[in-house]
Amino acid sequence: MALHAVGNIDDAIDATKEFVLPFEVRRWLKLAFVVFFLGGGGGTGGIQNIGNLGNVGDGGGPGGPGGSGGFSLTAPVETLPALHDVLFQVAGPDVPADPSGALAGLGVAVVAIAVVVVLAVALVFAAVGAVMEFVFTTSLITQEVHVRRSFREHLGDGLRLLGFRIVLGILGLLVFGGILLGLFVLVVGGDLANLGTSALFGSIGLVIVVVAAAALVFGTISGFTNVFVVPLMIQGEDGVLAGWGRLWSSITAEPKQYLAYLFLSVVLGIGVGIVGAVLGAIAFVVLAIPFGIVGAVFWFALGEGLAAGVLVGLVALLFVLALLVVANLIKAPLQSFLRYYAMLVLGDIDADLDPIPEVRASVRSDA
Repeated sequence: MALHAVGNIDDAIDATKEFVLPFEVRRWLKLAFVVFFLGGGGGTGGIQNIGNLGNVGDGGGPGGPGGSGGFSLTAPVETLPALHDVLFQVAGPDVPADPSGALAGLGVAVVAIAVVVVLAVALVFAAVGAVMEFVFTTSLITQEVHVRRSFREHLGDGLRLLGFRIVLGILGLLVFGGILLGLFVLVVGGDLANLGTSALFGSIGLVIVVVAAAALVFGTISGFTNVFVVPLMIQGEDGVLAGWGRLWSSITAEPKQYLAYLFLSVVLGIGVGIVGAVLGAIAFVVLAIPFGIVGAVFWFALGEGLAAGVLVGLVALLFVLALLVVANLIKAPLQSFLRYYAMLVLGDIDADLDPIPEVRASVRSDA
């Protein structure tokens, strides 16, 4: 029995060429905008998507918000004379006798507000990223890129996908926590006093194997959802669970085909990652030279002062933005190849699930 995962690599390359060529600036920029929101390598399947277990913590994409650290006010009140005077001039029972208590409360409030803002922004990025999964897949199926129209049409699908990702992420955390707790009880009997160096080194191999196995399971679910279930939802207007039901019937009928895809998708994902890294490094050097020259001219021509620093900062900001655009321009065809590959394999395994029959017919008639 032929393995469809092996025979569809060339067809995926041909389909990608049909989609991205001839080069059109507007079309490529729209694609770059879409793939910017796709997290974790764009969902190539298998362990490529372990980072997408919830797609909320990382923002659903490379542009997601992040950050760490806290905020505290530890300096003595005397170093803030204006605030000190104001606090002591205000009379009333609500004003604490020691203004340091008010300052501590202010610090807690700032931290709480910052956490809420970060979580809200992360949730927005995750929601947009979920909808963009459908925008990108629709573009591949139709070979036309209509961002706003596809976004409106698949907003509900994207929110359902977001809900699925959140639930999957919570389950993943619970499973990982349960595994670690079980290993803790198994290895040291649940007693922290027994947790020594010998116990840690003796159990590290078991921990790695068990955690890696769980990560593979959840990563595969996340990846298969992106590359298989999303096209099925577009094709049949199903929900996530209904799409998974159709896919699961196919998986149980042809497990070897899907295992072969899983293995080769990881290999291809690694290869695509290497290509992207090399091209990204080249782009970094090519962009760094002109931006570096301009920044140096501003710095030395303006006497290395405040104005020079501001202009150099602006040049650096433009460099980062240009690099971000170029990085996503590189990512667009690479992710298109991986998604076409998955859909071609799906259609060959089960013709009733084929999301791209026209694309398949086109590339194979050309061959």
